[in-house]
Amino acid sequence: MLAHSRSVLPYECHEVLHPWREQCMPAAWELAKPAFRESLKIYCVLYGVTGLIKLRKIKSFKQLKKFLYGLAFDTIRSTIFLGMQGLLFMPCCCAGRRLLGHIGYYNLYVDGIFCTLPAILVERKQRRGALALYMANLAVEVLFKMGAQRKFYTPLHNGEILLFAAASSIYTYMLKKSSEHKHNTLLFSTMKLLIGEDECAAPHEIKPPSEPKKKSLYFALFYKYLKCVQQWSQIQNKNQPTCKHTYHCLLHVLLGFVKRFLVGVLIQLLLHFISSPLRFLRHPTLFFLTLNRNMLSLGKFLGFYSAIYRLVSCLLRNILKYDRPAHGLVAGYLAGFSMLFFKSSTLAMYMMAKLIETVYLKYAHRGKLPFFSYFDSILYSLSTALVFHAAVVEPQAMRPAYYRFLERLTGGYFSQVNRPMMECFGVCSAKLFPNYKLPLTK
Repeated sequence: MLAHSRSVLPYECHEVLHPWREQCMPAAWELAKPAFRESLKIYCVLYGVTGLIKLRKIKSFKQLKKFLYGLAFDTIRSTIFLGMQGLLFMPCCCAGRRLLGHIGYYNLYVDGIFCTLPAILVERKQRRGALALYMANLAVEVLFKMGAQRKFYTPLHNGEILLFAAASSIYTYMLKKSSEHKHNTLLFSTMKLLIGEDECAAPHEIKPPSEPKKKSLYFALFYKYLKCVQQWSQIQNKNQPTCKHTYHCLLHVLLGFVKRFLVGVLIQLLLHFISSPLRFLRHPTLFFLTLNRNMLSLGKFLGFYSAIYRLVSCLLRNILKYDRPAHGLVAGYLAGFSMLFFKSSTLAMYMMAKLIETVYLKYAHRGKLPFFSYFDSILYSLSTALVFHAAVVEPQAMRPAYYRFLERLTGGYFSQVNRPMMECFGVCSAKLFPNYKLPLTK
């Protein structure tokens, strides 16, 4: 593929960017209306769900009133943030064409920066970091696909699994080395639940002696099966003093698999039900008829991750007769290959991005790395501009689900962009639109 065989288009903006309307501002307003409408729907649901979760902490009418005002303000603020990008995108692109006299391949990216930077400054500061990380993750994926389409490199088979395994090994090493994690506590808590607290570093605070741990329901089910074994006393007791878990190593591994497998299957069943709740309530049999083998993929991923991690950790402790944080590197890396059951480049890249963020913030707060003000806003703007650029010029390089989201956000106007005229860029802009028909200009 010969990329950028011609980097500029000497056409009017209504001939390429907004063929549905000749004037720029009416075209921008037609793009903005569905953007604000869909943004309001999205954030009403998002803040409504989080509001219901936080509602149980409210104990007085005054607190309720303050909470509702804050919830409404945050919803409107986030709606303006997302809708503003739909409002500013077309004027920025048209202004760039008027200033330069042409539509340029790279100019569209710069126009996107001027569109997204004011929008992110409207959003709450607490959300900017998460939004920047998500869009940076998406932008890296877009860049990777662009490079692969230009044949700069050949994608590595199951590369997302290797990436996830590498991130997993460092996470588990950090969990075994220290119990205090000030950054990304939710992610570390999730990892701790996945591998089990017995496999993590003990907390520094001294706790009073607790009552003996009651045997769980899972253990009771295994007990009924194993009580017929004559050497029950050997199975019940662990065979290596360095293992901190309650039961025998084999039982420790099996319990880890069963618990996480059931949780994963339950999550996928809930997500399947939420996809069409009214339809399944009206026709309950459809819920079971639409199930498939993929419903077990998340359960197998979580179950095997926990089981492999515990198995490798126990083997290392039994062979070497000691426990070290470095064991987490080996066990976490091998456990990462459980992603074979649930392949997800999004999850792998997210885990690696959060890991980089954690390490950076850790050393920045220690004064060993510089801390940049508004870095999250700049990162969001650069990343989102690249995603918008790809959505216009190279939609095949985008994640299909996110392009469908942009289509919904713009009311379908993104598919009306005249991409056949962009074919001279040499990046197959019209690849996803072989039967494109020019819309009637108003």
